[in-house]
Amino acid sequence: MRQLALTGLHKAFGTHPVLTGVDLEVPAGAFTAILGPSGSGKTTLLRMLAGFERADAGTIAIGDRIVDGPGADYVPPERRRIGYVPQEGALFPHLTVAVNVGFGLPARQRKGARTGELLEAVGLAGLGSRYPHQLSGGQQQRVALARALAIRPEVVLLDEPFASLDAHMRASVRADVQRICQGAGTTAILVTHDQDEALSMADRVAVLRDGRIVQYAAPQDLYSRPADPALARFVGDANLIEGSIPGGTAGTVDTVLGCLALDSAGAQRAGPGPVTVMLRPEQLEVLAAAPTASGLAGKVVSCEYYGHDAVIRVQPDDQTADQQIIVRTAGGPQLPPGSPVVVRARGPVIAWTRLLGAGYG
Repeated sequence: MRQLALTGLHKAFGTHPVLTGVDLEVPAGAFTAILGPSGSGKTTLLRMLAGFERADAGTIAIGDRIVDGPGADYVPPERRRIGYVPQEGALFPHLTVAVNVGFGLPARQRKGARTGELLEAVGLAGLGSRYPHQLSGGQQQRVALARALAIRPEVVLLDEPFASLDAHMRASVRADVQRICQGAGTTAILVTHDQDEALSMADRVAVLRDGRIVQYAAPQDLYSRPADPALARFVGDANLIEGSIPGGTAGTVDTVLGCLALDSAGAQRAGPGPVTVMLRPEQLEVLAAAPTASGLAGKVVSCEYYGHDAVIRVQPDDQTADQQIIVRTAGGPQLPPGSPVVVRARGPVIAWTRLLGAGYG
């Protein structure tokens, strides 16, 4: 059962188009992330879902009710049964935590058990008498989430709610938010420009680019089978190299890294001829150069060591390979710049047909 459906959604501010035909269906109870660079229209889309902005064209439906669209009565924000969590929480500083949480409830319910239940659910039991300035940033965001859930909304909208938190707090709070929304069975929409956040939290991720959804998929499919080379580079690190699929040969592609197997289940298909090939850094391994070592020879440009893994950049010796290769390895010793190495690929790859003379970066 769909909980949220957007069809042909358009929005412009003056002569500047922001959304140019957004189509999206979100299942009931799902946690969906809307991912896109700054200025791509993510927050505008969220504000339209909330009812803060009107659509210029298209339809927004929540459940079986059209809340914005031609031929239907416009439903204002307060009647949409939507919980909204803004970037900074936007708590009332002069009200206690408990009063903040219960603010959206009918007056007779504000002092009932609902507020205490929500504070316990978000891990803030016993803190109802405090004021927002007496809480940490992470605790304030939990209060904002509890307030959004208080009205038992059909959908919760999260507008980059972790942007102001430090890295450690961000990881902790987003895990809590994911757990709370799943526990409540609430349909949630998270807007973010953070790829790691989208991939780690969401059941499905919709990537917004140039005013449209260019791919809507499970995180693992979005990462391993992106719709196009630009999306491959946007969602994580990606090596995009030239290749060629021989005529009459099925399932392989020739590259500077050798003859590689194609992912037969990939969303993209490439016919014989020039192609762009994607290799994620973790699909590559780097070995110290030796007379018997086979692979792409090159020299280390840099090695960034993170403890649990390392990112190595290699400049190929092959003059036809004009870009550095990024390799992610599991820890291991650092390789100083200038070290001669060999790069090998493992696992199947994704490829897209490439027009001659076209760039693919």
